[in-house]
Amino acid sequence: MAEIEIGPLDDRLTDEEIAELSAQLEKAGAPQLPKGDDTHQAALGDGIDDNALSEFMDRLEGHDVAADIYLPIEFDVVVEVANLRVGSLPMLLEVLDELKDELDDEEEEAEDDDTYDDDSKILALQLRQAWKVFFNGATTALEKHTPLHVKA
Repeated sequence: MAEIEIGPLDDRLTDEEIAELSAQLEKAGAPQLPKGDDTHQAALGDGIDDNALSEFMDRLEGHDVAADIYLPIEFDVVVEVANLRVGSLPMLLEVLDELKDELDDEEEEAEDDDTYDDDSKILALQLRQAWKVFFNGATTALEKHTPLHVKA
């Protein structure tokens, strides 16, 4: 099962990798990394099915915001450090608003479609669950000025 967590960067990156990340973010015109609540940690999405997470991440990829770590600062690109993609929480929240509308539209279309089978219904429910976990996690992480980690 996939894990969505709120926690400090040093949970997954070394000091050298954090310095490299800061340099890449500076080149991208991003503000400096905030000093967040390093003690705040929470596991949010232990129950997300791997297939649903993969599908959800594909949708985020379609909007150019798929990442392994989301930072509580705004920048327009996804950077890579230590084989991890790092994106922006504010950008993720913008895309999540769009995805919510897409999921709502798909659900309405499916109700009218006779070929909508049980597997499709289950996936739709799992995508909705993934959306909720990402939205709640992103909102909380942004409030706490702490990164959001996605571990598939």
